[in-house]
Amino acid sequence: MSPAHALRVLGRQARWALPAGVFAGIALPELAAALRPLLTAAVIGTLTAALLRLDWSRLAEAARRPGLPAAIGAWQLVVSPLLAWLVAAPVGLAPDLGLLLVLQAAAPPIGSAAVFAMIVGLDGILAVIGTVATTMLLPLTLTALVALLLPQAGVQVDLVAFFVRVVLLVVAPFALAWALRRSFGTARLARHDELLGGLNVALLLVFAIAVMDGVTDRLLRDPAFIAELLLIACLATAALHLAGYGVFRRAGVTAAYSAALMSGNRNMGLMLVVTAGTAGEAFSLYVGIAQIPMYFAPLLLTPLLRRSLRQRSVGDAAPTDR
Repeated sequence: MSPAHALRVLGRQARWALPAGVFAGIALPELAAALRPLLTAAVIGTLTAALLRLDWSRLAEAARRPGLPAAIGAWQLVVSPLLAWLVAAPVGLAPDLGLLLVLQAAAPPIGSAAVFAMIVGLDGILAVIGTVATTMLLPLTLTALVALLLPQAGVQVDLVAFFVRVVLLVVAPFALAWALRRSFGTARLARHDELLGGLNVALLLVFAIAVMDGVTDRLLRDPAFIAELLLIACLATAALHLAGYGVFRRAGVTAAYSAALMSGNRNMGLMLVVTAGTAGEAFSLYVGIAQIPMYFAPLLLTPLLRRSLRQRSVGDAAPTDR
């Protein structure tokens, strides 16, 4: 099997490949450690490949209508962390575990949100706009939230680290994608869309395996604590998906599922960089463990989206009473 054919097959099996990658990172700790230096390159490559697959004219058109992205951004960066803070204490979570929920809910979407959207059958346009906008706004919202909600937690926001990270993870992919589009042409890239989709999945697998570095060792030493973090991550990720869908359900099927993906799949790695280690060891472990439910999201959401689209089609085709 040629590498190109293997990538195409991988792209077609993306929903199953992503969960497998997470467990490979746990089962093969040596591989996770070996791939750890490739984390940043994998994130940059994932967004670059996604941008190569998008119609930039539609991206610009959607950006000129900022109402929905602004509403999703406000939900992501302000409303959801406030709700997480309000929920953490009544359910009896210890302060350090409540901190995990607030930081997760305060994070922007993962950089690969557009890829996740395309895997489940969405176009990824809204996911790109929402991801870029919320990532750029994060230092403003996070600084205020830390001061308001977490004054005793010792969390600090490192703005220098943030801006360096943003340049690498947001600006660089756009620059690379622009240069590649100019070099190869949009028609040629469109003919290789399936290959680019497979490349996206391969890069996501590199990230999934690499981010598990250190998790296996802690799992063997303290399985109860890792199980507790995994339970919290699964519940929080599911709740954020459901909340994102529910809040934006009236905006239509595409908007609701895009909001669900962006809301449930948060850029925990960026939060780890921005807080510069001040969020504690549990949060560092949680960043890796939280990838497990995130990487199951496309597998679980795809049949739900297909059913919603079928129901919408039936509703649109139904005759109206006269």
